Amino acid sequence: MSDLKKGKVLYFYTAESPFIEKDIVIINTNYSVKPFLFNVYDKKKILFIVIKQGLFLFRNLFSAKAVVCQFAGLHSVLPVLFAKLFFKRSVIVSGGTDCVSFPSINYGNFANKNNARLTRFSFKNASLILPVHQTLVYCDYIYQNNDYKHQGIKQFIPELKTKTSVIHNGYDNIYWHFNLNTKLKKTFITVLGHVNSKFTLQLKGIDLFVEIARKFPEASFTIVGGADLKLENKPVNLTLLSNIWGTKMNDVFSAHRFYVQLSISEGFPNALSEAMLCECVPIVSSVGGMPDIVDDCGYILKHKSIDELFVLMNNALNNTNLDNLGKKARERIKDNYTFEKRRDKLLAELEELI
Repeated sequence: MSDLKKGKVLYFYTAESPFIEKDIVIINTNYSVKPFLFNVYDKKKILFIVIKQGLFLFRNLFSAKAVVCQFAGLHSVLPVLFAKLFFKRSVIVSGGTDCVSFPSINYGNFANKNNARLTRFSFKNASLILPVHQTLVYCDYIYQNNDYKHQGIKQFIPELKTKTSVIHNGYDNIYWHFNLNTKLKKTFITVLGHVNSKFTLQLKGIDLFVEIARKFPEASFTIVGGADLKLENKPVNLTLLSNIWGTKMNDVFSAHRFYVQLSISEGFPNALSEAMLCECVPIVSSVGGMPDIVDDCGYILKHKSIDELFVLMNNALNNTNLDNLGKKARERIKDNYTFEKRRDKLLAELEELI
């Protein structure tokens, strides 16, 4: 270990992603990071992975300063428990699904009794919780009426005493930028990511996106990550693309006028911020951190209503100042949600804790 490092940090996560990679890079600035991938998607190997994680902790915990878990759940139970037993510090970076419950679509850790127990134990026994937005701690919820009227960790753990400190996601505004001469008119894009349950389409608002495409036949609608979707009577103006990575996504965002995110639940969505850096005008649902991210740089759908969405999109299409609004959206992210701000706050929290 380099003499410049302040000790070792064990980092637990459940899937590879650019967000994970960025946080590991940040923590590795001051600490030697030893990561552990807990693949919860292969249900047949859960017991094996838990045993493997336990052995990893026995080999590494005693020489570590702290453990960091990306989200709370099954994968955070042993790290938090062992850290508490052996007087180490534990941190949970909460991002969304671990803070909510939407029984109507079977989404969120608190929507499942067993996951709720594991998540509750992790949050209550951790040393520090770092949500990516304040709405993940507690918020009113008005977007749709099928579930709880309040969401967030303290809605489901009102007795929580663990310290929480909000650290927003941060983005590279040099990497993400508008790289074309002009935007294609009347173009809407959304990013689906991975379809890992039958409720994903509702969760991510794809049902509304497809429905609204039918009402604007003169416009073009694109779903990135939707290539395998089986849609009945797919609108002719709807394009389904496979997942796109890296600079190619920059090109796709730059070509589109509007970025649409109509999710039922979100924390601090990366695709929204990246699209805004590419000067897409955002159209989002009033959930999670999205209204805060967008502010006055786009359009916010207050309720899950196709009629309200039609009015919103019609207003957006008739806006004659879209170029300036797109530039304003970029400046919003560039000024408020930088990689450097997340880096500095995350390292400061770890320094104070450890």
